Amino acid sequence: MRVVLRICLISFMTMMFFSVSSGRVYAEKDEQLDLPKTTINPGSFYYPLKRLWEKGRDVLNFTTGSKKSYALTLLTIRLSELNYVVDNKLLSEVQTSSERFSYSAGIVADLVKKADDDEKKKLIEDFEKYGKFLENLRDKYAANSSFWMLIQHDINTLKILSEKLK
Repeated sequence: MRVVLRICLISFMTMMFFSVSSGRVYAEKDEQLDLPKTTINPGSFYYPLKRLWEKGRDVLNFTTGSKKSYALTLLTIRLSELNYVVDNKLLSEVQTSSERFSYSAGIVADLVKKADDDEKKKLIEDFEKYGKFLENLRDKYAANSSFWMLIQHDINTLKILSEKLK
């Protein structure tokens, strides 16, 4: 029994280690976002385990710098997951992915609010890039549909958070 548990644990850890690879997603013709290409995405069987792993890693960050860095990483992962959900037309996952992105953006903004002005300006620029990218995602749905509004909510959230950082 212990051997089986160890094998499962080792295979899970290996899977999590190799689950993220980098990819490029274009927000506009001239701009590119370096979003991680994840292999475990919303709607998959292993996604709850991935979220548990992320929460465990978040708890293990003790310094403000490491928390900020990990929160920024999670924000790009959430944007990548939202992109995956929209591109693959996983309509049942759009709402939760959209909410996770907004939540992650709020966490990052709270952590950066206490930082110096250069970090705030950089985050505001990132939020503007993400907003343009989200506009492209939003436009894949009919105007004023529920999915369009969910992504519009993310765009509005980024604008509100940017104003609070100024």
